[in-house]
Amino acid sequence: MGRSTDNLPRLVCNPLETEIRGGFFVLAHALVGVAQGASLSRQPAPGGNVARLIVGPGSWLRASLLELANSGERDYILRGGIIEFDSTGPLHVLWTRLGVEEPGGTLVLAARTPESGLLLVDVTFHADVTRAPLEIVFKQVSRLTVTYDEVADITLIGVLGAVASRLDGNVWAVVRVPGNACGLSATNSECVQNNSGCSVLYIKTYLSENSEDSHVSIRKISRRI
Repeated sequence: MGRSTDNLPRLVCNPLETEIRGGFFVLAHALVGVAQGASLSRQPAPGGNVARLIVGPGSWLRASLLELANSGERDYILRGGIIEFDSTGPLHVLWTRLGVEEPGGTLVLAARTPESGLLLVDVTFHADVTRAPLEIVFKQVSRLTVTYDEVADITLIGVLGAVASRLDGNVWAVVRVPGNACGLSATNSECVQNNSGCSVLYIKTYLSENSEDSHVSIRKISRRI
């Protein structure tokens, strides 16, 4: 997808949501249009619902940790577009939520910068979305570690750590997904057991092929392995 400049007329607003379509947007610029419609304030919209910022088809929204911290916005909806988070934001440790409502979307974690913060992204799939894959791209990460906790029923993608611990030091963000989103099992992963011998944690490392970036495709899981 090619990048085009910010285009405020492509911000489609209604009282409950603001959707960006067909272009490349920087969060700070997109919020200008949002502020004009007052649809991203924390005040509930009519009916008691809180307005949402939606990344629609053909759009690309980029936000740094510093922009996320300054905006105070923590909830984003992906409807087939691309949302990219940049690590720039020293001393910032942030948490944000990303809801997937339509297939074909992409979450990009940009390359780690010298002034990098830390980010946790909680990904959830809309109740009506049963087979919508989400592609996650970790830029300049050649070794990506994924874990699935069988007890908590949670998948973590992009475990942080040092090179000495076999983890890629370029990872600055962790994606958390309900269920066994990557399909880890005893047949394809390393299994860590508790004292009773029961399987508790599955660990798998993805090595990038023909690229310096790591790509992982996840989907909604409605049952445990």
